[in-house]
Amino acid sequence: MRKSVRRLLILGFLAVLPALGHAEPFKGEEIEVELISESSNVVSGQTLWLALRLTPTEHWHTYSRWQGDSGDATRLSNWQLPAGAVAGDLQFPTPTWLPFPGSDLVTFAYEDEIFLPVAIEVPANLQGQTFDASVLAEWQVCDEICLLGEATLSLSLPVQGDTLVADARWTETFANTRANLPVADHDVQALFAIAGERISLSFQSAGAVFDGASDVWFFPESKRILKPGPLRDVSIAPNQVQITHAQARRLLVEGDRIPGLLSVADASGQTHGYLLEAVPATTENVSSITALAANADAGSGMDAGQGGPGLLSVIFMALAGGLILNLMPCVFPVLSLKVLSFASKGQVGHSEQRLHGLAYTAGIVVTFMLLASILLGLRAGGEAVGWAFQLQSPWFVAILIYLFFTMGLSLSGVYEFGSGMMGVGSTLASKSGYKGSFFTGVLATAVASPCTAPFMGAALGFALSQSWLVAMVVFFFLGLGMALPFLILSFSPALLAHMPKPGAWMNTFKEFMAFPMYATVLWLLWVLGMQVGVNGMAVVVGACLLLAFGLWLLRKRTIAGAFWRNANAVLAGLAILIAFYALQSPLLAVQAPAERVVAADGSEVDSDYFEPFSAARLAELRAAGQPVFINMTAAWCITCLANEQTTLSADSVLQSMRDNNIAYLKGDWTNQDPEISKVLDSFNRPSVPLYVLYPGAGKDPVILPQILTPATVIDVFDSI
Repeated sequence: MRKSVRRLLILGFLAVLPALGHAEPFKGEEIEVELISESSNVVSGQTLWLALRLTPTEHWHTYSRWQGDSGDATRLSNWQLPAGAVAGDLQFPTPTWLPFPGSDLVTFAYEDEIFLPVAIEVPANLQGQTFDASVLAEWQVCDEICLLGEATLSLSLPVQGDTLVADARWTETFANTRANLPVADHDVQALFAIAGERISLSFQSAGAVFDGASDVWFFPESKRILKPGPLRDVSIAPNQVQITHAQARRLLVEGDRIPGLLSVADASGQTHGYLLEAVPATTENVSSITALAANADAGSGMDAGQGGPGLLSVIFMALAGGLILNLMPCVFPVLSLKVLSFASKGQVGHSEQRLHGLAYTAGIVVTFMLLASILLGLRAGGEAVGWAFQLQSPWFVAILIYLFFTMGLSLSGVYEFGSGMMGVGSTLASKSGYKGSFFTGVLATAVASPCTAPFMGAALGFALSQSWLVAMVVFFFLGLGMALPFLILSFSPALLAHMPKPGAWMNTFKEFMAFPMYATVLWLLWVLGMQVGVNGMAVVVGACLLLAFGLWLLRKRTIAGAFWRNANAVLAGLAILIAFYALQSPLLAVQAPAERVVAADGSEVDSDYFEPFSAARLAELRAAGQPVFINMTAAWCITCLANEQTTLSADSVLQSMRDNNIAYLKGDWTNQDPEISKVLDSFNRPSVPLYVLYPGAGKDPVILPQILTPATVIDVFDSI
């Protein structure tokens, strides 16, 4: 009888447990908020799971800890719990990507009812018959306007038994909520790279984590890490995804990590969240390039330790590449001045001519080795840079524009810097002009770096993969090859005898040579415009006008009176100072590339012509078995532009691509892009151009020559 009564009492007590655990929710016009419990009782020493239930009215939403462009996350504070009980952190399920209509703003929010769980650690020595909990809840709920709300919510549960009894009302709710909580224990690695005004995030896994994914989103914990809209470029492969956004106006990431949440949706709409920290992409940690690097070893033949060419072969390639570099159009204006300089010294002794040749050679060799040392140092520090890296800096391009424009003005007679040296560097020249010859070599090297001659790319790729000493040997012979024609000329009396004699023709030729200088300025302005846009280009054009005005004033002061001589000097100095101060203009910051596809000459072309390169897109196409042709180029690369104009834009080449179902990916390295740098490194190439054809599944990539013809390219395309 006593046992039956006891059972009835227990059953009756359990029947009223939901009523004891019930607390009145907060009810407003925009939202309903309630504190709920997964279990109907509390057991000493066992974790109690509560949750904050937020049910917004239709069209209203609340925010997660990943907030996007606006919104404040829901918070719990001022817990009132029995002695010894401790509340954990509020946990947030994976939010949704919620664009704000009519703007580029995006929030990471919850549009429907959401449950935010929190664990309560219950002490083993819990005292009392009931567990009374209260907390201050604060939230923000938004539609077209946002409202802040708060309420003190409470809950009372009986302390009973040795086992937690599930509250049937919330069993499914807690199960679904746990399934949508992001996981921290996973094999997904996250990398990020910043190039220009874009930030690109790559997420990689050894397994096919992303197989079947329909879309992915990245929610940074901090604001102003990325600009969620309108740019959002997503590429998905089974073991890798890549997401590219524009940077926020003021990127606030100052450390080397970006914590956040990766959300992956499948075709059914189910999402899985991964808590992770993105780290900067480096050559060592980019697994997406591993396959490229493995194939490159077979295709490039540049690994000296695995049957590649030895140092002696590379030295001959460097010498030949430097020699051919003299034929490149970017070097022509400076070399023409050197010819004029030799002609002007026709009456000096042979020993002096030799010294001028040696000084010119030293200028080239020293500059090559200095640029190489800086490049190796930057790469050792983790920078994803390659040969001609200095031309990826708008201010360096602007300095070159100033220099060539000033040289052109000097050759045109606007202002004479001196007649001892018919080229740049005359102000640095000694009485015999050897410093002038040295700095002519320096300038020749600076303007030659955008060009890549045959043999040169392979030699540079080898050099940058070796020790500093071996690299310096290769760069020494590269510079020697470039200087070799004038070095031979300076040491050969027979050849010097065929040089034209000094005369009146030299002044005409000098004035004529101003026009190649101006043409170089136009080309550099176009490069600058590709980097910073038309406004930045206009700033530099205006600065050139000030330079011309200042130099004109300096020339006029020689025939002016005492007052105007001083006034002209002040005005000229002010104009030149303002011209150089313009280099600090924010308009010279690198601009994000336009969202349209353009040909090498700047004209817009059909979007089917090519796709912008990304490692994720390449992996996706290769996984599908489609042949892929990649073209790594830059606006300042003369060889690249020539190949695009003469070959890659040819109708016959484009038709061959279509006939062979070849996807065309084009990587623009005009501004620094670490992703492209890593591909160049994987093929042991220090700079552009790089042309690679992936024939299809199971076949090694084919590296095309740096100088292309339609016939060469079509033959390679038709051979797959």
